[in-house]
Amino acid sequence: MSEPTRTPEPLPIWFFVGVILATYGLIVLVAGLLGDPRPTVLQELRPNLWWGGIMIFSGAVFTLIGLVAHRRARAA
Repeated sequence: MSEPTRTPEPLPIWFFVGVILATYGLIVLVAGLLGDPRPTVLQELRPNLWWGGIMIFSGAVFTLIGLVAHRRARAA
């Protein structure tokens, strides 16, 4: 008798959420750096740079959570 073959574990949804969030964050960050700023009340705070950075950081965290969960599921 042969051992049953194990099917590979799929990546968790958090991995893909993190990749998409980081991609959108990169787009927002680049748009904030290259775009022509419109005159707004809080223009000096550069919200595109802040939100782009926050989204990239959050995307990296979610991607790492997904990879860690995938490795734990694969090792079990």
